[in-house]
Amino acid sequence: MLSGSIARRYARALFAIGEEQGTLVALVREVQRAAETWEGSAELRTNVTSPMVKEEARRAMWGAVAQKLAVSRITRSFLDMLLDRNRLPYLPSIARELSEMGDRKENRLRAEVASAKPVAADVVARLRGVLERQTGKTVVLTTRQDPALIGGMVTKVGNLLYDGSLKTQLERMKESMLGR
Repeated sequence: MLSGSIARRYARALFAIGEEQGTLVALVREVQRAAETWEGSAELRTNVTSPMVKEEARRAMWGAVAQKLAVSRITRSFLDMLLDRNRLPYLPSIARELSEMGDRKENRLRAEVASAKPVAADVVARLRGVLERQTGKTVVLTTRQDPALIGGMVTKVGNLLYDGSLKTQLERMKESMLGR
């Protein structure tokens, strides 16, 4: 996929700068915030990428966003370069790639737990501990509610999915009873 290789190339370059300058953690955070802002505003995306909007106006809009986000000089230069090269639509992919590179460097793994009801803090801590022992990595665990699960949990770790939800168990029982 071309967009993936473009994102990787920009992320690698920014990663190298961050490591060299000792600002990698801050750069990852700033690029992530910029990407969230980009994804969160259809108006911003339209105005900054539209050939109908004059270049000065696009620069002013994007500059105002960067200023509001209070990004560092390095991040600001990087974002301006993306604007100059018409690569801002790749910003969310670049941010994901950069975040993944930072996670690999820090031996960190991201996981998500979905459950029908809020998960107690002690359960989250035990689950994090189990995942850390199994993977040998520091686990950053996020939780979210999904009432459609009815009960139980679904845990996503990287590309692996552990589905212990009542919804899935009921679906399996139904398929078994119907002979599928």
